[in-house]
Amino acid sequence: MTRLLSAALAIVALLFVACGDGGAAEWLAQTEVAHRRADEALAAGDVQAAEVALRAAFGRVAPRTIAPEDARVVRQDVAFRLTSLAFERDEPEEALRWAELGLALGRGEDVFTANLLVARGRAREALGQPVEATEDYHEALLLNEVLLDRVLEGAR
Repeated sequence: MTRLLSAALAIVALLFVACGDGGAAEWLAQTEVAHRRADEALAAGDVQAAEVALRAAFGRVAPRTIAPEDARVVRQDVAFRLTSLAFERDEPEEALRWAELGLALGRGEDVFTANLLVARGRAREALGQPVEATEDYHEALLLNEVLLDRVLEGAR
């Protein structure tokens, strides 16, 4: 997991703890622990243990006190990591399944949606579906263009 996402999860968890969170801090902490366990397992070469930790995190239902969009991006990040593990095992069908599960959570103009679109395109390409793959890549490209424009506007 990136340090930025880890730091963001920690900050959000602390805010929820301070506000009486209805289980939000625990859910976020469990997700962060799952990412850490996956990182440790991958460092030890245990892809299966990493997958078990991430699958458990994806399957946990977010408490109602977490905004739906926040829950979506946290779970989509987990789904993207699961697509990456499937690609490492050369299992494009499994990668496609995780990408679609992640996208089924919803879409936003964010890097989480773009990552899953690229992953789905890559899986479709590997499965001999070039037209569908191209559509996913194009959609991700347009989304990344929107994100880049926002960054450039903020730099002015």
